[in-house]
Amino acid sequence: MKTSLVALAAVLVAVSAGAQAQSGPAISNTCYIEVQKLMGGAPGGITDLRTAVAELDTRLRPQVEEVNRLKRLSETLGQQQQQAMQAGAATEDGTPVTESPDVARITQDLRRTNTELAAKQAQLQSDYQTQMAALVGPVQQRVGQRALVFGSQHGCGSLKMARTPDLASLQSAGARDVTLDFVSWYGKP
Repeated sequence: MKTSLVALAAVLVAVSAGAQAQSGPAISNTCYIEVQKLMGGAPGGITDLRTAVAELDTRLRPQVEEVNRLKRLSETLGQQQQQAMQAGAATEDGTPVTESPDVARITQDLRRTNTELAAKQAQLQSDYQTQMAALVGPVQQRVGQRALVFGSQHGCGSLKMARTPDLASLQSAGARDVTLDFVSWYGKP
């Protein structure tokens, strides 16, 4: 679901920024934790992080589905409006028709739908931010803090949270993948 991808991106940015800001300049070894694996299933993932993002998805799913329904309705009404305008583009004698009752009704429905869609999207964004802070934020902070400790204990001069598109450049730069080591270490008391 798109929401989990957004949550995942937020986890990536916050943890990576914290890890980079607090890493010491004395060590030059770059390490990375692969976010996709971090969010994955056992044994390679961190369950509480995955659970928090799943709960976020569950709570917001009805709103996401409603927004998607309104988007589809808006697209359908837009197509109907175009068809109605094309069908009534000119009378038999060639003079243009300004607006038929069908076009007016469809246009009104389209405006109402788009207004409702904008309101639902704004509410979803607000609810997403609130739920993200409540559900994922504490776990994200805990993972970030533990990542910093892990990095300092395992010789990582900088620790990056890597998304799939980042992996090739990190690997070519000689960065060390510490994902599985971190997950294993994270699970220990």
